[in-house]
Amino acid sequence: MTSGMDDSGKYAVRDRDYDRHRDWLGRQGRALPGAVAALAALDAEPRAWQSVLTGNLPEVARIKAQVFGLIPYLDLSTGAYGNGHTDRADLVKIAQHRASERSGDTFDGTNTVLIGDTPHDVAAGTSAGTRVVAVATGKSTASELEAAGATVVLPDLRDTEAVLRAVFRD
Repeated sequence: MTSGMDDSGKYAVRDRDYDRHRDWLGRQGRALPGAVAALAALDAEPRAWQSVLTGNLPEVARIKAQVFGLIPYLDLSTGAYGNGHTDRADLVKIAQHRASERSGDTFDGTNTVLIGDTPHDVAAGTSAGTRVVAVATGKSTASELEAAGATVVLPDLRDTEAVLRAVFRD
């Protein structure tokens, strides 16, 4: 897999053979504990619209979501990806715009929740005016995520009810 900047400053994919790394990814990575159950619970909730916001290219995000069993719960067409903008806060706005167009509802800071696991994720959400549910399952600690300004910090995604309460403020 190779990519690079094209003349417009956007990422241009030169080799679309992402699938050859699928088996390796499945052996090396994993969905976070509770992720599938949390996404399934949110998918069953009519108030939720789920997508992704990532620095990855769209095809890479799709492969990762497929390998880890997340595809059934995500609308990847409304996601925002690394080829859309270099500023994560702008990616939030792109995803909100796409979700608004596709759903017919308005997505803005009052009804958008970003779930992430790094201070960069928290900064993107807060800069875009959204609530942020941070999950301390990555390299960042709960204290670091709180200090970055997360609205709620969860230790992981295993408690589906806690995830739902954090997202919907129930």
